[in-house]
Amino acid sequence: MKEKTLLYNGQIFTVNKNDDIAEAILFEEDRILFVGKTADALRLIDENTEWKDLYGCAVLPGFIDCHIHMAVAGARIHNQIDLSKKAGVEDINGLLERVKNAAGETQNDDWVIGSNYSNESLNEKRHITAKELDKVAPRTPVLIIHTSGHISVANTKALEIAESKGFKIGRDDVLKDENQKPTGVLQERAHFAMLRLSPVLPPDDELVSGMEKFSRDLIKRGITSAHDAGGFGTATFRTLQKAKEETRLFCRTYPMLWTLFGKSAQIDVAKNSFETGFYTGLGDEMLKMGPLKIMTDGSAVGGTCATSRPLMHLGEITPTTFTQKEIDEIFVEGHRLGFQLTAHAVGDRAIEMVLDSYEKAMTAYPRKDARHRIEHCFLCPQNLVERIKKLGVLPIPNPGFLSVWGGVFEKYYGDRIGDVMPLKSFEDAGIITPFGSDAMVIEEYEPLFGIAAAMERRDLKTGISISNEQKISLMRAIRCYTYFGAYASFEEKIKGSLENGKLADLVVLSSSISGKTPEEIRKIKVTESYLGGKRIV
Repeated sequence: MKEKTLLYNGQIFTVNKNDDIAEAILFEEDRILFVGKTADALRLIDENTEWKDLYGCAVLPGFIDCHIHMAVAGARIHNQIDLSKKAGVEDINGLLERVKNAAGETQNDDWVIGSNYSNESLNEKRHITAKELDKVAPRTPVLIIHTSGHISVANTKALEIAESKGFKIGRDDVLKDENQKPTGVLQERAHFAMLRLSPVLPPDDELVSGMEKFSRDLIKRGITSAHDAGGFGTATFRTLQKAKEETRLFCRTYPMLWTLFGKSAQIDVAKNSFETGFYTGLGDEMLKMGPLKIMTDGSAVGGTCATSRPLMHLGEITPTTFTQKEIDEIFVEGHRLGFQLTAHAVGDRAIEMVLDSYEKAMTAYPRKDARHRIEHCFLCPQNLVERIKKLGVLPIPNPGFLSVWGGVFEKYYGDRIGDVMPLKSFEDAGIITPFGSDAMVIEEYEPLFGIAAAMERRDLKTGISISNEQKISLMRAIRCYTYFGAYASFEEKIKGSLENGKLADLVVLSSSISGKTPEEIRKIKVTESYLGGKRIV
């Protein structure tokens, strides 16, 4: 006999076209049967219905996080150490002490891999150097990876091993000191090349275990669907399928076809994807092939993105990773073959190049409703907002960044801070704007944290406000984390709102959410998460 579940006496945020708030929701097996008044729902129940009184608490559609690095965030590497402030690393001496202790436990060819490192979080507000790492680990290769995922610091031993494998540092790929000598701080191309040559790829069993652990963590936070932004290339795709087959994947996943191992590896992923004959959309409601992705520039918080004018801390413009011709070659062919396309593009120069390429592709091979995306779409002036609207492109901003790094952004972007993450401009232009957290890069990846950040736009450490005119409302922010996320994966007909016939993916909050301030919203908890009508948490 089919089982029904009734949640009643609450605030059911349907996120339908009218943003209706209902009293009750009834679902049967994996589908929603009814949303509306409690009295009407009671006419549809039977003796096998499970009742739950919400006592005025809110129910929302399951959150859809459109930019998460699931494999990278979940899996641990041998001899990996956490160097975040949350883990207790306050200054350079504390960081070096952890590296020294880890190096003392290594054997044979072991490396020490540091994760969640941020120079801005250290008391000294500067990068560590290879020379400092050499003092505490002279014989052990050490690679310290910045939280942005675009910068790392290597000691001399690690650089020597990499150089023996053909590693070369370009002029723009390493930071230098005041005497123009390399500091060991690698960025962009050099960073990704070093990743490829170091032992950062875990074995398959560790990747599957990591996905199991991390997807459980996501569902606890109310994230019932995640768009995996990529990481380990084919190893990610393979182990996602293994995790699903072994019922160890606890949220619906839409993986992007991408690898973090540099430009040439990204080109290989694109070519291999074209040759398979498969394209975006292959799969089922639990695991479905997502867009083809390339990374066109650097990081917002690392200050390495490609802009039309130099950032405040730089005297020159950072180049893009791909040339316009290279982007065109991948995207025109990918569009022709039916792929949804996306690009990591942070700076306005990178965004412009991606839009140029999308326009060429759609002109050469007209196709309705392609829904091409731009991940981050961070520094986006009004002229690019208008082009995004015209082309039907989906920007995927990460509002949580504003609460974590707003002060850094003000320092780097100066008089262009009004163009940083222009959420209200997107809304006013009628642009569908799905949200992502960029989990792995950011530790605070609760959707409610991102919703509060989009409403408030305030750096929680410094109190600095980032372009108040770009704030959005609670209802708009909820829609960005639910219905718009479903739209970004062509699934708005089956999820993203609480309506009859859709999947029963939903979350129960610890209180009502209407009328709450951003500060109050950050304190609300997800108490229950349902995936296809089954309570997971």
